[in-house]
Amino acid sequence: MQEINKDILIRAQKGDLNAFEYILSFYEKAIFNYCLRITKNPQEAKDITQETFIKVYSHRKSIDPEKKIKTWIFTIATNTTYDFLRSKKRKNETSLDEENETIPNFEAYYPEEGLVSDVEKALKKINPEYKKALLLFYQQGFKYEEIAEILLMPINTVKTHISRGKEELKELLKEYGKN
Repeated sequence: MQEINKDILIRAQKGDLNAFEYILSFYEKAIFNYCLRITKNPQEAKDITQETFIKVYSHRKSIDPEKKIKTWIFTIATNTTYDFLRSKKRKNETSLDEENETIPNFEAYYPEEGLVSDVEKALKKINPEYKKALLLFYQQGFKYEEIAEILLMPINTVKTHISRGKEELKELLKEYGKN
C-alpha cells in the first residue's frame, strides 16, 4: 500500500477537513477489516473504526509528517479495539476467547477478498497475542519494527509471536486438512 504524501499530512495536522477525509478514506477499509478480524462482529468493528478516526482527528496535531501515519493509526485502532474488548469483558457480556464465536461473513462486506476459509477458522483459535502480530504482519504488511511500535513490545517478542502464531496456524490447518 502506498503512503499518503506529506502535504496531505501537514494539511490534516492543521485541521483541513478535506485532507482528513482523504486519510480516512485511504485507511478506513483496512482499519475496519483489522477490527473485524479481532472482534468478529461487524457492528462492533464499525463502531471501533469510527472511534479510531475520531481519536485520529482529535489528536491530529500529533501527526508527524516525517513518519508513517499508517503505523500511528493502527496503534490507535489496536488500543481502541482492546479497550473496547476489556470494557465489554468487564461488563460480562463476553470473553475474549469465547467458545461459541461465529465467524462473520467477511464476503458480505468485501466480497472481492473472499476471506472466509480454513485460515479464518484457524485464526479464530490461535493465541490472541499471536493473532494481533500475524494480522499486522501479513494482512497489513507492517515490518517488525512497526508492529513493535503499534503493540508496544520489543521487536524480539514480535518475531516470537509471529513465529509461534505461524506454527499454531500450521498445526490447525493440518487438522482441517484431515476433515
